[in-house]
Amino acid sequence: MHRVRRTALAALASVELVVLLAALAKPAYGYVDPGSGLLAVQLGGSMLAGGLFVLRSKIRRFFRMTSTEEKIEAETSARPEASE
Repeated sequence: MHRVRRTALAALASVELVVLLAALAKPAYGYVDPGSGLLAVQLGGSMLAGGLFVLRSKIRRFFRMTSTEEKIEAETSARPEASE
């Protein structure tokens, strides 16, 4: 619960910082290189690839945990009871 609250507060603080920086922005009147757009596309693509990799590993770990739990349950139910 605390982890979710901490994550939500960090996200809210990040949004507030972005809004504050956008509100105080002044025109730069600078030169933008034609390759800057490709840099932004590369940054977005690498972030997407990284996010998909993390998501894939979390999904694999989740299914590995559930499959091992099912195997343990199947093994314990398949064992014959010791007769007295």
